[in-house]
Amino acid sequence: MVTTLPAVLIGGPPHAGKSVLFYSLTHALRLRGIRHHAFRACPDGEGNWTQESDAGTVSQIRQSLKGEWPDSFVKRICQDLEHRCLPLLVDMGGRPKESQMCILRECTHAVLLLRADKLDYTQLWQGLIAECNLSLLAQIHSQLEGISTITAPAPALEGTLTGLERHNTTLLTGPVFDALVEHIIALFNSYPLQDLEKAKLEQAPTKLVINLYDALYALDPLATKWEPEMLKPFLASVPTHTPLSVYGVGPNWVYAALAAYTDHPSLYQFDPKLPFGWIQPLALQLSSECFAEVLVEVHPYDDVTKLSISFPPHRLEYFQPLPLPFPPVRADAGLIIDGRLPYWLLTALVRLYREAGVAWIATYHPPKNGAIIVSSRVDTYIPGNFIAMPIS
Repeated sequence: MVTTLPAVLIGGPPHAGKSVLFYSLTHALRLRGIRHHAFRACPDGEGNWTQESDAGTVSQIRQSLKGEWPDSFVKRICQDLEHRCLPLLVDMGGRPKESQMCILRECTHAVLLLRADKLDYTQLWQGLIAECNLSLLAQIHSQLEGISTITAPAPALEGTLTGLERHNTTLLTGPVFDALVEHIIALFNSYPLQDLEKAKLEQAPTKLVINLYDALYALDPLATKWEPEMLKPFLASVPTHTPLSVYGVGPNWVYAALAAYTDHPSLYQFDPKLPFGWIQPLALQLSSECFAEVLVEVHPYDDVTKLSISFPPHRLEYFQPLPLPFPPVRADAGLIIDGRLPYWLLTALVRLYREAGVAWIATYHPPKNGAIIVSSRVDTYIPGNFIAMPIS
């Protein structure tokens, strides 16, 4: 069934600051308690981590896009958009090709972030929005310096927005940004989001459901994001040997730590991009065989193994006919899992290698260019500890 929930595309030319605006928007909505999903519809791998990490780390990890996007990636993105379970903010590239137009058509609304020195892109994006019949929420011009001003508050917000600087995690403020947030809140609140969330929680496959929004508030009512030092007290509040469902936005190391800590086989997590929402970690097995859609590189060091994982087609399907093979690693050393992985794969990997007896497991954390311990069998580390990445 096709959803009617809004999907707001953030569009505009390259280097206008779309990803920076996207970062501030999703954080501002979360601060206001507006449930939504920040959806990255581009295979370059950008995410909140690119804003929170230094430029050198981002340049090493971010994938350069050349030529057409893989058909399988575009198809999967369109299916995810169609089956959304929450309102979406959608971030995609600045130069859409004809093969990517289906992504725009799956959206419902648009925010255009334009540049005065790129009038050809202004005409391009205005034409795309009209062609795809998207409702225009805002048309804003981006400037590095100056004063943010509103030139038209309605029906579509118009104005100039300044201060869109990469790698600056200070959230945007000012009249234009605040007005844009209110426009999006009004749109999202026109749908019964609380009822939708309540229904999803009631549909959880287990009696015990951990809502990460509530869990973060319980740890620190003033906190706006999870910090690694929260892991130890958080895990202490979670029962083991109990079927568990996990809901809400959190960093990958929170999900990974829960997968390691709760050893009951019935672990579910909510994915708002899939039609049924509640899923289990992917089925995996230790094997030296290879799987064409997953590239796994094993980097051994003296006391740790780094497992670098990527996907040649840019995206991995959740539905797989057989358990996916992943290589055995040393059990007497630590393991760092490195790669932009869907959470249902990350949680599966953590459980796979924990069951194999690996001494400790950590997940790569780009903002600090290191890793966060999520599981440990040794006294040296506990969940939440930070470790530096090994140097070749």
